[in-house]
Amino acid sequence: MGLLLNAQYKFLDRYIFNAGIRGDGNSKFGPNNRYGLFPSASVRWRVSGEPFMQRAAKYIDDLSFRASYGVVGNAPRNDYSYLNMYQNYGFSYLGSSGVYPTNIELSDLRWEKVAQSNVGLTIVLLKNRLNMDLDVYRKRTTDLFYPGIAIPTYNGYSGVDMNVGTMDNQGWEFSLNYTPVRSQKLRVDFSFNISHNENIIREIDPLYPRENNGKITNNNVFKVYIQENNPFGSFYGFKYKGVYKDLNSTVALDENGSQIVGPNGQKVYMRFAYPSVDYVFQPGDAMYEDINHDGNIDYKDIVYLGNGNPNLTGGFGTAVTINGNIRFGANFSYRTGYQIINGTKINTTSMYGFNNQSTAVLRRWKTEGDITDIPRATYATGYNFLGSDRYVEDGSYLRLRSITLKYDFNKNMLKRLGIKALSANVMVENVLTFTKYTGQDPEVPVKLTAFSTVIDNSTTPPIKTITLGLTANF
Repeated sequence: MGLLLNAQYKFLDRYIFNAGIRGDGNSKFGPNNRYGLFPSASVRWRVSGEPFMQRAAKYIDDLSFRASYGVVGNAPRNDYSYLNMYQNYGFSYLGSSGVYPTNIELSDLRWEKVAQSNVGLTIVLLKNRLNMDLDVYRKRTTDLFYPGIAIPTYNGYSGVDMNVGTMDNQGWEFSLNYTPVRSQKLRVDFSFNISHNENIIREIDPLYPRENNGKITNNNVFKVYIQENNPFGSFYGFKYKGVYKDLNSTVALDENGSQIVGPNGQKVYMRFAYPSVDYVFQPGDAMYEDINHDGNIDYKDIVYLGNGNPNLTGGFGTAVTINGNIRFGANFSYRTGYQIINGTKINTTSMYGFNNQSTAVLRRWKTEGDITDIPRATYATGYNFLGSDRYVEDGSYLRLRSITLKYDFNKNMLKRLGIKALSANVMVENVLTFTKYTGQDPEVPVKLTAFSTVIDNSTTPPIKTITLGLTANF
């Protein structure tokens, strides 16, 4: 059940207010948390309507400040989770069936509340030729839902649904539309937008997992941690330093670059994950940076490698109209400041099995003294493709998304043919992409989850499409 009260007030077309409050009741919660109140309010001040702005009226068509705040509530997906339900076993003993509880009673589950605040500025100039909007926002989610958190199975259950913490989704957006030329014979329009967004965990329940389950001592594993006040999408691994060219290069070095000597004067060679794995690096193996200079590559040498969330996203484009019947348009999109794990590069340069490999492995290490960036070939052994920055690339790109051209035929000529309207058009999509990324397509989908990483396994890139069209109206 729900009840909504809303009120609006406008004074002198300059001061605009909106306020509301919503009450909700949902039987998915227990009796103590069934009802919630969610307020909202917004205000707009049209500064351009003030008397002191009259002198600037011929330049400024609209200047407005905006602010808003609102809270909404989300209910859990499962019905009756606040009740402890029972059911029969699928088999019986001595003609009687056993009965067991199927879920944990969640009588304290609370509404997930999303509070969003926004401040904005709108400017319209030059007789509506230039329009600009700037918004800064923050959306805070409290009592965040998370289903199926793993718990010890000795209590009879493997998981529980909980309110686990607080998360912020914050950023800013800017958009611009400009018409530099507007006449009967020619019109030119330009648009541009840019935005920045980040998701940050502010609080997290002690029962919520802090890291993904992958072992950093396994090949092709990147570590992902959940940390307060850090954004989602960050991943960690080793720093790749190249290939051990000979046996002497595998000797461990201290922080001054001197070889580490054992208690009996023997050389200490680089090891991996001592004492659990205790692999001794050989000439031709991948070289990883020993951050703490202890001669052992392990979890203490893991460093931040990147983030799968773009720092900036947006697009821009232009449209030109000539004589009212010839229209040309071009649109670009871009994404900057994020890293991609090139999964295809991992699979095609690992030389770990019988899978096809890329031509890059032709320059692999083969004999003592070879200097190269590709380790030796090994079959089902070694640690030459651990999760490291060797496979992390900048995914920034600029893409010419589409080009369109449309021509409307002269109406006077069409009347003689008995045609009301006739137009021809051509559209080309996904024309060009400018990027330093070496994979097939830098526009890898970003699926934001707690332990997500942006891994590109060479999914089919967007196809280049050319469309020809002819439209007639009789």
